[in-house]
Amino acid sequence: MNKVPAARFDSDRFPPNERLAAWRQMTASLYQTWPRGEPEGFRAEAAGYRVGELVFNQARFSPARFLRGPELLAGEGRDFLSLQAQLAGEERLIMTHGHVRLLAGHIYLRDWAYEFDSEASAMCLHAIIIPRHRLRAGAGMNEQTPVLSWSMADPDGRLLSLLWQELIAELGQVTLPQATILCDAFLGFLDVMLGYGPAETIHASLSAMQQYLMTRLQGDVGVEALCRHFHVSRSTVYRLFAPVGGVRQFINGARLERCYRELRGADPRHTKIADVASAWGFADASSFSHRFRNRFAVSPSEILGMALEQSEDASVSSHLASSRPLRDYADWLQQASGREA
Repeated sequence: MNKVPAARFDSDRFPPNERLAAWRQMTASLYQTWPRGEPEGFRAEAAGYRVGELVFNQARFSPARFLRGPELLAGEGRDFLSLQAQLAGEERLIMTHGHVRLLAGHIYLRDWAYEFDSEASAMCLHAIIIPRHRLRAGAGMNEQTPVLSWSMADPDGRLLSLLWQELIAELGQVTLPQATILCDAFLGFLDVMLGYGPAETIHASLSAMQQYLMTRLQGDVGVEALCRHFHVSRSTVYRLFAPVGGVRQFINGARLERCYRELRGADPRHTKIADVASAWGFADASSFSHRFRNRFAVSPSEILGMALEQSEDASVSSHLASSRPLRDYADWLQQASGREA
């Protein structure tokens, strides 16, 4: 049977003084890695599938710093995206346009065409590396909006997570041609969720515009972006959003909801309210606190640290097939990022 190729990496297969070097070799086309602690204490596991140009992987690793510099953006090295389900841990990206926080319980679509420096806690994630030309939505991402997101607590994020689980479960069972068909369908669904279905299916409804905005809350979005994407006039956008108070009120309300969730699930010892507010577009601390209290009848400081009830167990299935050599997996990652092995 023409099965889907699979590979597995486990740092414990290496002597302590070689674990970090092995991980760096495997991920050299993505970023440079420095452990937050003694190098001998670094641990990492990764496993995945390759379906044509797509690379599926799941990974766990120790706290680390990751740097993606200009040398990795040469040629085709910038022409890929990744869909990332953050199951545990947190990563803070420092990028040209500002900071982006990747939190547990969320799914992110990341554009790897830009430099970043990041600090990550111990993390568990699942990801799909996707060449840019395979996803129509890639054309709409830019330096101001390099990361799109869904919360797994929301219906759209929950549905995407469930479909992802089903897809991963099938990859270990089906033939490679069957897997290719399933992956094409999954990418098509992802494009539609991002508002980039076939041109004839793009419908300028209020719900479609709201969904478009919800995945771009950390970017610079507004009326002009809606006009460009849905090919409508400003007056049409104003008319559609009138029942919900307008575009800006909808965006601010959605951002406040994200702040509430993030603060409620944050560790007060390591989280500053101002940092959370700024990450979601609220630069003025006093104004943010006033808006927050008006919406939730409590202050941000009262919410900080409360347990956030969210479905972090809705993770991608880890029923992965038998392992192949480490070098195979490194080759897949390098191919997906456009670099030679």
